[in-house]
Amino acid sequence: MRGVRRFVVFAFATSLATGSTLVFGMATASAHICPIPAQIEVARSATIQVGVTVEGAVVPDVEIGIPTGLRLDRVDPKAGWTVTRSGSTVRYHGGPILAFTCEYFSLGVTAPSPGSWGIRVVQRNAAGAIVADAVPDPGSPQDRALDQFVYAGVKPPSPPSTSSGQSGPIIAGIVLVGFGLVMFVALQIRSRRHDTDDTDGERDVADRDAELEARLDRFKKRRPGSPPPD
Repeated sequence: MRGVRRFVVFAFATSLATGSTLVFGMATASAHICPIPAQIEVARSATIQVGVTVEGAVVPDVEIGIPTGLRLDRVDPKAGWTVTRSGSTVRYHGGPILAFTCEYFSLGVTAPSPGSWGIRVVQRNAAGAIVADAVPDPGSPQDRALDQFVYAGVKPPSPPSTSSGQSGPIIAGIVLVGFGLVMFVALQIRSRRHDTDDTDGERDVADRDAELEARLDRFKKRRPGSPPPD
């Protein structure tokens, strides 16, 4: 029964670990969105924070492109980074930004007229290879939710509606944890029943042995001619 118990514990622990990893992993991934929509006034210089979402690579090189329709007025210094500017493009070297973290870069811009604009962000690794190139599409709800946008004289759109239920992978993780728990309880009950049956069987054997011993003692003590013991 020791082997069965080990299997029960292992099955439960595996289910719990796998399910927890799914749930936690999905929650972490969904929370890793760095850009915050910038709202500025028309025809007035304003400071924006360009959010950079870094995923699975360390990034020491970030290039930010200001689109046509916005004017780049100022590039603010950032500790630990050097900056070069070419027209409406700004490139930062330094950091670096660690994987699965956020970083923000401060710029001064002006919107001569009302509108909304996506900020292009290019990320490069230490070898200079591009690891991410976000070119936001104003017509894409997904891009508006994930990338950096600036709104002047207009309100940002409402965030994409989310279902009141949990996502598929999260539900799958919860179901897996529940299955592991049910299996753990069921196998524990079965194990206890088996132990009870073994104990009852051992008790029956002991009772029979005691009864035979008692009969044997009575047989030895009976007098000649007396009837045999029951």
